[in-house]
Formats: sequence, C-alpha cells, structure tokens
Amino acid sequence: MNLTYFLKHPELYPAAIGISQTQFEQLVPDFEKAFTKCWYRKAWSYQRQRGVGGGRKPLLKHTRQRLFFILFYYKTYPTFRLASILFGVDKETIHRWKVFLEQVLWMAIGGQLILPKKKIKTLIGFMEIFPDLNEFIVDATERRVLRSKDQSTQEFYYSGKKKCHTIKNQVIIHPRTKRILAVSKTVEGKRHDKQLCEDDGLILRAPPGAVGSGDLGYIGVCELNPLIKVALPLKKPRSRELNPEEKETNRVISSVRVRVEHVIGALKFFDILSERYRGKISTADLPMRNIAALYNYTRSATC
Repeated sequence: MNLTYFLKHPELYPAAIGISQTQFEQLVPDFEKAFTKCWYRKAWSYQRQRGVGGGRKPLLKHTRQRLFFILFYYKTYPTFRLASILFGVDKETIHRWKVFLEQVLWMAIGGQLILPKKKIKTLIGFMEIFPDLNEFIVDATERRVLRSKDQSTQEFYYSGKKKCHTIKNQVIIHPRTKRILAVSKTVEGKRHDKQLCEDDGLILRAPPGAVGSGDLGYIGVCELNPLIKVALPLKKPRSRELNPEEKETNRVISSVRVRVEHVIGALKFFDILSERYRGKISTADLPMRNIAALYNYTRSATC
C-alpha cells in the first residue's frame, strides 16, 4: 500500500490507522528504535546460514510503512486474504508481519501502560508505580471470539448473557485525566466483574482512603478492602421504585462513571476490539494492551 496518497490527505489518517498524522509522526522515532532492537534480537536468536541482512529484501522497507501496517491492521482488522491483496504479498507474510510488528509496537509504547511484573510487597513501592490510584473508575468490557472446535473450550468461553463466545478485560482509568491506569489479563467473558476485580487484585491493593466508582457488577468490592471507598449506583428494590433523591444519586454517579465508557469506546474505535476476534484466544491479550497503551500515548503527546 502506497503512503503517498495519505501524505497528500492527512485527514484520512484517523479512518485508516486510528490516530492523526501528527501523532503518527511522533510515534515513528520510538517505533524505529524498538524495531531495531526486536530485529537484531530475532536475527541472532537462531543459527544462521547467511549474515544478518542477507536473503530477500523486505517489502516494508521503511519505519513508516511498518508502523502504518500494524496500525492499519488494528484499525480496520482486515482478513489475511484481504490484507494480502492490499499489500501485494501472501497470507503467510501478512501473518508474520502482524505477529512481529505488534511485539515491536508494545516495546515502543508499552511503558505508557505501566504494569507491575512482580508482586509489590510495600505500599511505598506500590505508590511509586501507581501514584494515581487514589482515584479510579473501573469497568469491564467484553469482546466476541470465534467458537472453538474443542467442546470443553467452547463451553468455557460461552457467555449465556451475551449468547455467544466472549472474552473480557477490566479497565481502570483516572477520573480526571482519563488515562488508563491498568488493563487486566484477558479472561473468559462469563466471569463476573467482581470476581475479575478480585482475581486481578489491583484495586484491592489500593492505598487506604482511595476512592473509586463502578457499576452494579462491583457490589461487594468494599468488603474485600474496607479501607477504600467505591461509589456504586443504588439498585432498584423489588418492592418499590427509586425515590427522586436516589435517582439523583444514581445520576451523579453515572455522570462520573461514564468517563470510563468513553475510554472503552475510544479503544473500540479500533475494529480489532469491536469485531469478533478471529485469532487464537491466547493471542487476544496483546492487541488490547497495545491499543490501551496507544490511547495513553496519543493523549500524553503534544499534538
């Protein structure tokens, strides 16, 4: 795919790759550094018959072409067959590009989504990594996946509520900056939001006095950590309707909690998160994290 046309029409960048031309150009240097590291790591990871750089020359010769490809894939989520037509290569090459370049993208912007790699034993150490967790909004989002041919696997990922096979991630944001603080691991979609919150454990390790907000799926979270406060909507009793004061309380809570819905909507602007995921479920985690990190990157950059 020729980028010359897009250079002449910068207004098409968001529709094609999900970010503006200015944000794209700001990301290019970081992506180039990450690509160089990943390339040499891959080049020397096995015994070679040729020197590094030998063999056929890559079709994606420049950094901008490589970055454009992986963002285009995330934004439009074409089938490998369609992508092979657009880029003039076979499906196997498209798959290799996708697998390698999304790893490069994570190396380039993964720091925007800081996640602890080991258990943090002290509160001071925890607050050094998550200084903004004094305030948070939490919600979970589901994605559809293909029905597995394996009976036990398809039963495990079948959601009776959604009437399809789904996976789920928990997203935690800061209510004022709207930056994503963390994204949980990808789990089966039928897992309850409160159970996912407990399994993830991040909110439960929040500092004493931390305040947050969530929907009715998080009822009981405060019992798991009494030192934090989580504002939840009032549930309608079976015997009566909510009175005006209770409705106003729910309205105020919803006006704050909707900010996490806006963030999730921005993530699902990329079709790979809004359409049915066609790959293996084991590979569904990295696109979610990459796009969450890209969301933070584009909002921290001066555009």
